[in-house]
Amino acid sequence: MQQASLQQLNDIVEPGAASWWPPAWPVVAIGMVILVVVAVLLWWLWRQHRARKPQRIALAKLQQLQRPSASDITLLCKRVALVYFPRQTIAKLNGKDWLTFIDAPAELVTQHDQLLYQPANHELINAYKNVAMQWIKQVRSQARSQTKKQHRGEHV
Repeated sequence: MQQASLQQLNDIVEPGAASWWPPAWPVVAIGMVILVVVAVLLWWLWRQHRARKPQRIALAKLQQLQRPSASDITLLCKRVALVYFPRQTIAKLNGKDWLTFIDAPAELVTQHDQLLYQPANHELINAYKNVAMQWIKQVRSQARSQTKKQHRGEHV
């Protein structure tokens, strides 16, 4: 009897492979979070790239100048400064105040008259060009810190 019952049984049918679609809701949620994070990261990188464009252009122009004068370097730096600072802040800066604003070393500030009004001293011009290059590279951080001080109500 038992033998007859066993012969009447059908073979076991294995189920088909599990489908990958539609995914479970946690997988969809994780995928959406990843997409949002990637989109925000790309947007942030694009904004950073766009915000640094004036710096890149100014550095390229500064390097292209073969024999720059102090006024050429100052003009280029002031153009960059106008991008990141209010016009009224930059317009009133000249001479020693300008050199102090771009964090020039003390020896350059004290020799400012020689830099601007006497025949070209190539050592001073090259020192000024190097200071300008360094300042252009870090102008965004200077502008951000000044903006933060203004928002906190500190005197700039």
